[in-house]
Amino acid sequence: MTSWTIRTKLTFWYTSIFGGTLFLFGLLTYLAFSYANNKHIDVGLEEEADGIVHYAQISKDSIEEYVMRISNEREEWASGKYVAILNRTGNLQFRSGNFAYGYLNLSSDQIKEILSGKTYFKTVKTSKWRLLRIITMPMIDSQQLIQIGIVVNKGSTHKIFLLSLTTLGCLAIIGSWVGGWFMAKKALSPIDCMIKELQKIETEYLETRLTIYPVKDEISELSGVINEMLARLENSFNHVRQFTSDSSHELRTPIAIMKAGIEVALSRERDIYNYQQVLANTLEDLGRLSKIVENLFILAKADAGRYEIHMARINLCPIITDIAEQLKLIAEPKNIFVSMEKMEDASIDGDELLIRMLLLNLVDNAVKYTPLNGTIKLSLGKDNGCAKIVIKDNGIGISPEDSPHIFDRFYRASKAGTANHTSSGLGLSICQWIVKSHRGTITVESELHKGSIFTVTLPTC
Repeated sequence: MTSWTIRTKLTFWYTSIFGGTLFLFGLLTYLAFSYANNKHIDVGLEEEADGIVHYAQISKDSIEEYVMRISNEREEWASGKYVAILNRTGNLQFRSGNFAYGYLNLSSDQIKEILSGKTYFKTVKTSKWRLLRIITMPMIDSQQLIQIGIVVNKGSTHKIFLLSLTTLGCLAIIGSWVGGWFMAKKALSPIDCMIKELQKIETEYLETRLTIYPVKDEISELSGVINEMLARLENSFNHVRQFTSDSSHELRTPIAIMKAGIEVALSRERDIYNYQQVLANTLEDLGRLSKIVENLFILAKADAGRYEIHMARINLCPIITDIAEQLKLIAEPKNIFVSMEKMEDASIDGDELLIRMLLLNLVDNAVKYTPLNGTIKLSLGKDNGCAKIVIKDNGIGISPEDSPHIFDRFYRASKAGTANHTSSGLGLSICQWIVKSHRGTITVESELHKGSIFTVTLPTC
């Protein structure tokens, strides 16, 4: 099935509406013309009937002769005529004329109305499909009825008028189609330009934007929307490129370390201890690699909207208490003091597994960036219908220039190297996604060399 272009559709609908309006106007005009012509015929019939009635009043004896003479007269608007005289019951008394038609039978109710002084008009079709216009009116003494019928001759006037209307209508429709085509083409020409500009845009040139004309119309608005979409696509492509580049870099480093270690171990024979040392180092790098892949998998599913989040009512207090116990274990080698301050019962609608992942990432970062003999404090409270989780440490802190970027993927603060950590730079990105998926917020307050405060706010239920 061939689909129409927008230009063709606009032209078709414009022509259809215009043609329909024109047809309705022509029909009403023709009906008005026919009505006026019929009124003219009715006036002529009524004048003839009045003449017969008046003549019958003056000379009743010669009425039949007068009727015969009248019925044989020719009219320009009639091609046949008959005149009939009926009694007050509707029966024929006399008929004359050059048209082979009987007379119009009347019902008793119609006869009563006519005898009361009403003039009755009727249009009927003859056996040859010609229109017959009939007038019936009472005589002066109301003892008889006069009936005159003529075959209406449409004549050349009707034909010329109808032909003129049809010709003008066809010319107007053809003109509206041509005019509508050019109007639609002119109106849609900016879209043709947009198509040509869009066809030139490749993934390597997403910074290109459509031309926006100063005229404020729908097409200009569409160009603006497309430019906004191109800007989002450019950001997305840049983000994907950066993500791919960073992922490759992060995966390449542990793989290169493992490869070098194995190559060194195989370069010559070694004792069992050296082989065990190489295997231990390789296992540690595999663990880091596995963590990076796992985090990448989580973020990839989150970006695609395919990560299944199982919401349920959960109490944060026992979860944070459990996390604090795990924190004490991982903080013990660095002699970091872990304390729980204010702890209130607060329930939220969330995924417990993701909430635990969020808290573990935050406390893991706190341990990594807190020096020996440092402190980490956890608290849980309520504020304006929200649960407020605070994780505070006195670690190395974050510089002002790094603070806006710490939730970016693979981002490492410029002072991060001093902590001697093995982070992949994905933990805080995952934390931010988890918080947003629970309709919450995560903020950080930090001062270099003095510590950081991470605050997570989640709506309670």
